[in-house]
Amino acid sequence: MKRLLRNILSIVVFLVTAFAVYEIIKLGVLPSKYLFAIIGAEAVLFILGVVFYNLKHIAFIVIGVLLFIISIVGNATGYYYLSKTNNYIDKSFVKETYTIETKYYVVAKATDEATSLDEVSLEAPIEYYKYSRSIDKALEKLGDRNYIPTDNAYNSMIKVLNDNCYFLISSANYEYLFDSTNLLDINNYKVLYEFTIYEKLEVNNKTPDVYNVYINGLDFTGIMRDYNLIATVNTKTRKVVLTSIPRDYYIDVPAYNMKDTLMCLGSLDVEVSKEALENLFGINIDYTINLNTSSLVDIVDTLGGIEFCSDLEFTTTHSMVDGTYNDTTGEKLHVPKGCKTYNGIEILTIARERMALPGRDRYRQKNCRQILINISKKLASVTTLTNYSDVLLALDGLYTTDMNDRTIKNLIKAVIENPNFTIEEQSVDGTDSIGVGHLGTQESWIMTPDMNTVNTASLKMKEVLKEK
Repeated sequence: MKRLLRNILSIVVFLVTAFAVYEIIKLGVLPSKYLFAIIGAEAVLFILGVVFYNLKHIAFIVIGVLLFIISIVGNATGYYYLSKTNNYIDKSFVKETYTIETKYYVVAKATDEATSLDEVSLEAPIEYYKYSRSIDKALEKLGDRNYIPTDNAYNSMIKVLNDNCYFLISSANYEYLFDSTNLLDINNYKVLYEFTIYEKLEVNNKTPDVYNVYINGLDFTGIMRDYNLIATVNTKTRKVVLTSIPRDYYIDVPAYNMKDTLMCLGSLDVEVSKEALENLFGINIDYTINLNTSSLVDIVDTLGGIEFCSDLEFTTTHSMVDGTYNDTTGEKLHVPKGCKTYNGIEILTIARERMALPGRDRYRQKNCRQILINISKKLASVTTLTNYSDVLLALDGLYTTDMNDRTIKNLIKAVIENPNFTIEEQSVDGTDSIGVGHLGTQESWIMTPDMNTVNTASLKMKEVLKEK
């Protein structure tokens, strides 16, 4: 009977150890020397436990039991965290393809007699914004009709009112025209038909040692792109350059052959912004990370707050509110000079602030870089283990990305092997002025790029990519 119990306990220890080792191997972030060391230590611990546990002297048996307990507790705990991490990576970082959803509207004037698209003649002109994502699939969905391409959404919206035509436009662009300008009244229009196009895109399946990542943050509306940064990563030399670009940067947009600000390009597909930045800096951008502003509060609070260091004292012009631009309610935040731990809504308010800062958006970009770095540091600390599941849940809503799992694992492995990465920060600058923006609809604040700062930033990025 005793031998049976000993065999059962040994089998339990072996299985728990095997499951933990499997999750370690599946995670794939440990350098070989650490992986072999862990597997070796696991084997030695198990063998010693079996040897001591099967000796006749009570003292040796106790030692064997203690070794088994240590193995079970340690490996069960490791299995818990490792399996959750693997599940998160499997869900969050794409492997082969990912799906993009684009909602479309067929828009008519509010007084149009038609109440649905079925009541619209097949010969009736339907203009469509030719730079929308998956536009060919959208036209195919609507069938054989009288389509007219356009590159000016505002003009098409005016034609809907005056020329008895219709307009096919993505919901993001449609809502943007009303949210960001005062030129159109939503009450003058109605949506006759809405539908969603799903398009599968292939993932960049390479696992490069050097690459550029475009990190952008959308505002509360999910339309305007307020934060723009390119992270240039070299895992061989362990160097990272973070290049911030102001949201009002007025740049060439190859996709629709005109200039606009990065902020206004948020209503278009992120590929449009990425292509414009590639054109500006003369680089290739390999991946994108799209940050969800409203989820920033959740991740910071889940982490128990993060540190933010300010080299000046200021009071925000924005109130501590989430999901709205209404600053008439809520309290303003006073930020003293020096370092302090802030909660989620406070960090969001700091990230939004530009009016109270010298250089406005230039200074905000600097603050946002610090916030991203400090969140990363807090995520990498052992304090996250106390509420690991909550942290992963909060991270799940913070971003979307087209990075594949092998690239992110390769980066983690490089950090584990040598955490002393050199992080260099830089920004491009320009001259504030007025220009035609908002998808060519109206004049707005713009920043004309200072090409000296652009060329300097571009040179630094290219240097890091070429280093071996």
